[in-house]
Amino acid sequence: MKLILPEVIITDPRSPHNGEKKDIMIKDGQITAIAKNIEKKEGYKILESFRGRWISPGWVDTRCRCGEPGFEQRETYLTLSSAASNGGYTHVAVLPSTKPTRDSRPHIESLIKSTENFDVDFLPIGSVSDDLKGKRLSEIFDMQAAGAVGFSDDNNEISNPHLLQLALQYSSDLDTSIQTFCYEPTLSPEGQIHEGEVSAHNGLPSISSLSEILRIKRDVSIHRYAGGKLHVTSVSTLEGVDLIREAKKTQKGLTADVSVANLIGTENNLEDFDPNYKTLPPLRSKSDKEALWGGLLDGTIDIVASDHNPMDIESKNCEFGRAKFGAATIEHAFAWYRAINSSQEALNKWVEAVSHNPRELYNLGQCVIKVGCPSDFTIFANDGRVVKKESKGINVPEWSQNGRAVGTILNENIIEL
Repeated sequence: MKLILPEVIITDPRSPHNGEKKDIMIKDGQITAIAKNIEKKEGYKILESFRGRWISPGWVDTRCRCGEPGFEQRETYLTLSSAASNGGYTHVAVLPSTKPTRDSRPHIESLIKSTENFDVDFLPIGSVSDDLKGKRLSEIFDMQAAGAVGFSDDNNEISNPHLLQLALQYSSDLDTSIQTFCYEPTLSPEGQIHEGEVSAHNGLPSISSLSEILRIKRDVSIHRYAGGKLHVTSVSTLEGVDLIREAKKTQKGLTADVSVANLIGTENNLEDFDPNYKTLPPLRSKSDKEALWGGLLDGTIDIVASDHNPMDIESKNCEFGRAKFGAATIEHAFAWYRAINSSQEALNKWVEAVSHNPRELYNLGQCVIKVGCPSDFTIFANDGRVVKKESKGINVPEWSQNGRAVGTILNENIIEL
């Protein structure tokens, strides 16, 4: 493959060309030149549809769900691949909450085999415990050998602290990450939305900030003792950000992410009982949202995850209390993000949070826009909105949009949107 990307605006804080408008020449899946006005050579294709657009290293989603196997009515590998490309992602890490659970080597191998010819690179996440039940440690070594990039029980609790201790000790030897969901469900057994002004007004059972605070304190304490790599997912509260910030001062191997929905929405979105805004963790207060943005911009929060959780109509078009948690987000994450904060600082942080830091979390190797690096790119516009829809999920929140992917390049695979 021989390509020239004409006059693209490089957006990569780790690139020596960050902020420059340059031509990029690619040969056999590798950047061979970056300069102004590269002369077209015989056999090279100029991608005119990308002229004048922004370009960054390919976006990596660290946490999304696919219904296949077991819940294909929600999402299949094929529809997730199309939706991820539409959202600008070149890699997606898929959680193990399927039926059967992705908790063994054959399940990891099956995912890799089933998706090897897709436009997006699927990254398997194995379960921490057998069948996500939090009782017995899964075969982490075998799953990593088969290609698992990390381990998570998704939104299921790891209530046994000894199990988490063992998993973290394994992670140290295997150089892999253990992801924990910062939520103590026994504090909010019937919880539906954030405990705040809206829950007090509409009377819905609430989910307190305490449910997150206690779980972060516990997991961080276990990590301090056991070592290894702990990745705290779905931080959603002001107090949670402060706890992670303080712990990072003394603990190595500790990282955290925020779900994109918690950067965009607040509890006020639930005033009309729209189940498309019913997420876990719940959309919280305005002050929580501001703290999450502060934590992202100062580096306390490392990653922005789509937390894509597509649902079929039966799971959402029902009474609010019966509706499943989750939003279909992967196609719109960037557009929502830009609508909230369109500054250059926020754009640079987006690239760190969806390109570089995810690669470090999953040991994917560096991907910087400079000569000699692989052709793994997302090309995007900093305005406009996502038009077409590829995910099967019907549960898409209607937040404002101000940006969209216009294409991706992964190795020799080119997607023009």
